[in-house]
Amino acid sequence: MYERVRPSWVVRVALWGGWGTTLRVGLLLWAMTVLQGVLAPAVAVRGATPDLTLLALGYLVLRLNPSASAAAGFFSGLLHASMLDLTLGSLILSRTLTAYVLAWLPTVLNRQRVLSVCLACALTVLLTHLLFYLSAPSLVGLEGWRMALGVMVYNTILAAPAYGLLQRVLPPYQEEIE
Repeated sequence: MYERVRPSWVVRVALWGGWGTTLRVGLLLWAMTVLQGVLAPAVAVRGATPDLTLLALGYLVLRLNPSASAAAGFFSGLLHASMLDLTLGSLILSRTLTAYVLAWLPTVLNRQRVLSVCLACALTVLLTHLLFYLSAPSLVGLEGWRMALGVMVYNTILAAPAYGLLQRVLPPYQEEIE
């Protein structure tokens, strides 16, 4: 008589680990976006500023399953694009695809190692900028690639200290909930 109600895929992606984990990931990305606007220009070294939202996304791709990573990438791109005066779709597309692709890294890397997080943060920056260039080539030139390399180096250096801090905020990795 009564069939079991199955939630839609959107609800399963958004609540992959429960309300607490979803709120932690959302608040983490929101806090990193706010810190990006306030703190990043103050810690610039030779014109290179860290991209704190990509730093958090680089950590999250090792902790979340691919569909939850894509949702986190979408939210990260939406927050970052709303802060900047850039094309909304290109930032969202580049970060969503980057998060989905790099979420498969734990199949070849150990997610518990600090060097894996450093590699994930470096690849996050490079793949995001490559996909942003492919979706909006007129916005990124040679100077944009020089800036991307500076961001990559800066985020890779910050990945080790951020690893320790973000491990306290997010719970350990869980297998995808069906």
